[in-house]
Amino acid sequence: MRWMSGRKWPRAMGGTICVIFLMAGYCAGRHKEHPYRHSDVDLPISLALGSVRTPEFSVISQWYDIMVQVEKPLPFLKMQCMMGVTSGLRDPKDCGGNDPLLRADWTVWDGEHLVDKGSIPNRCACKFENKHIYKFLGSFAGEAGKKYVVEVKFTNDGTPLNVANPHLIIIQHRNN
Repeated sequence: MRWMSGRKWPRAMGGTICVIFLMAGYCAGRHKEHPYRHSDVDLPISLALGSVRTPEFSVISQWYDIMVQVEKPLPFLKMQCMMGVTSGLRDPKDCGGNDPLLRADWTVWDGEHLVDKGSIPNRCACKFENKHIYKFLGSFAGEAGKKYVVEVKFTNDGTPLNVANPHLIIIQHRNN
C-alpha cells in the first residue's frame, strides 16, 4: 500500500504492550481493531486546541512516521475537507473557510533534547481505507535503543472531528 503522496505504507510486525495512560487507552504493538497492528504508539486523542504528548517509547529502527487516524462517521467529502486530505476528487477551494480543521505542529524529544520538529503538510499526505482516514504529520529519525516522546500541538480547534475517534499513531516506517 502507498501514501497518496508516494510514500509507502509500513507492513505489520509483532509485539504487544498496553498500559493505561491518563484515563485513556495507550497501546503499542498489537491492537485488534487497528489495521496497522505494529504501531509503536496508538493514543486516543482530542483534536482541540492545545498539545498532546505521547508516553516515552523506545525505537528499534531509524525512521518513524507520525500520523492521525480517524474513523469516517461524517460524509466522506466533509471528512476530506476537515482533515485536509483533499486530492483529485475534491479541490481544497471547494471546502469551507475554516478547513482544514486539522492543523498541527509536532516535536520529538529525547529527554530534554529536541530531536526533530515540523508542521502538518499542506498536501494530502494521506491514506484512505474502508473504516479509516490517515493524515501524515511528519517523520523523524530515531536511534535504536533511545527513548522518545512526541508532542503534537493542535493549532486550530479540530473538536468537530472528535466524533471520528481520532488516534495519534507513531509507526516504524518501512520501504517495502
